[in-house]
Amino acid sequence: MLTDYPERPHPYHPHHLECPHCGRHAIVTKAESHYVCLNCGWERDLTNNWPHGLAEVLSVAGTGLLLLLLL
Repeated sequence: MLTDYPERPHPYHPHHLECPHCGRHAIVTKAESHYVCLNCGWERDLTNNWPHGLAEVLSVAGTGLLLLLLL
């Protein structure tokens, strides 16, 4: 009798991730937060996304606050 085991993804090959560029499921992790598509070469490093987004939010909030003070 065969037992069905749940499919577990390999830690370096998250097969459920689809490449936003080519649409294939060929994304692998190059580092902890660096993803690469083996099919088309698309890459994304997620380590620097939060501080950049935070700076944009703070600049928009500062501009809005400045406009409120001027009115």
